[in-house]
Amino acid sequence: MQLGPARARPWRAPWLLAGLVAVCAPRPADGSGDNRVRAGVTYFHEPARNTPLSVVHPQVSYSQDYTRHFGMSLGYDADIVTGATPQIFGVDVTSSATKFQDVRHNGTVGLRFMSDLATFRIGGGFAGENDYRSGTIQLGATADLFQRNTQVSVDYVHNIDRVCDAANSATQELLELRALDSSDLCFRDSAETTTRKLSIDTVNLSITQVLTPWLLGQAGIVGQHLRGFQSNPYRQVLLGRRAVQEHLPDIRNRMSVFARLKFALRPVRGSIELFGRFYADSWAIEGVTVQAAWDQYLARPLILRLRGRLHVQDSALFYRDGSEYASSGAAGSYWTGDRELSALMNTTLGAKLTYLARVPANSRIRRIESFRVSAKTDLLFYRSRTDNPAFSPNAERTRGLLDAIVIQAQAGFDF
Repeated sequence: MQLGPARARPWRAPWLLAGLVAVCAPRPADGSGDNRVRAGVTYFHEPARNTPLSVVHPQVSYSQDYTRHFGMSLGYDADIVTGATPQIFGVDVTSSATKFQDVRHNGTVGLRFMSDLATFRIGGGFAGENDYRSGTIQLGATADLFQRNTQVSVDYVHNIDRVCDAANSATQELLELRALDSSDLCFRDSAETTTRKLSIDTVNLSITQVLTPWLLGQAGIVGQHLRGFQSNPYRQVLLGRRAVQEHLPDIRNRMSVFARLKFALRPVRGSIELFGRFYADSWAIEGVTVQAAWDQYLARPLILRLRGRLHVQDSALFYRDGSEYASSGAAGSYWTGDRELSALMNTTLGAKLTYLARVPANSRIRRIESFRVSAKTDLLFYRSRTDNPAFSPNAERTRGLLDAIVIQAQAGFDF
């Protein structure tokens, strides 16, 4: 979640701050302030010995303000996933890891209606893959206050999701729930599969404040309410000697509060960013995230960004390690093998290099204002914080020096 764009300030921002802190970029009076095209590809890889996972994520986006009062954006991205995953939590994953492949397609469209001091946004999208379909409706508004030194933004997103699942009866005993074998019969007229519903409502409120000509601050709160099927239809948990489909509550409420500071250091042509977030939900998970980042001009068109991120969280109330599930069963009517619901610590170290070239005014390319090319690498390290780390969902993915890597390349232009 990044600082939202702010428009023209009563003071004239120097090129250093305008380049390093994008929120200070003013929108020209002709309405061309949000005209851009971006394309990129991200590669994610977890080199786990028996359960490797790779994701290729291409994406492209277009945004343009056609007048001072109307703009539109379009976007497309995809996830091309290959790997292996343990379908039974609580036994040796070597014998239970299953290879899989899937492709998710996602398209979005958005409209902007603007006045001198406010912007109203409406949009939506649709994402689909073999076993999951998701439609979104988005509404948002941004207002500039107090001589444009304060920006208030609120966004609402409603997801209408459909999840493919094995055709378990609603009256079936929990310990008899069977997992989905494959997605071949999903969203078809089949007695082997059924469709579960999931509804998600998300509200995001943030305030961005120009504290000094060199310091920006932001604070906000995000709330989310989920209701419906939230289990992984393929995952099974070994309860005693019986492998039973993962079973999670149908209701989950999530909340996070965050704050960010970004300070431009003019003498060294750099800036520092500090970020903190606290998270809690109705499944008793609490987490803290902190991040520090440094942006540095190596030359006028070349910017280097270095960042470090740490996330620590507790387990869900009903989470147990695999050895506990196998020996004692579940503590109640819910059980999971999802590592995101276990106590863990994630550390990320990353670097990004961006080349930004502005087109001269007398260039033959009259419609293009600037080009940018960037490359980014993140190194991820997972650590289980459960009572029995060797039997946690993270165990198979945390036996090497590097747990995951993210490589991204992006190019685009503003016009």
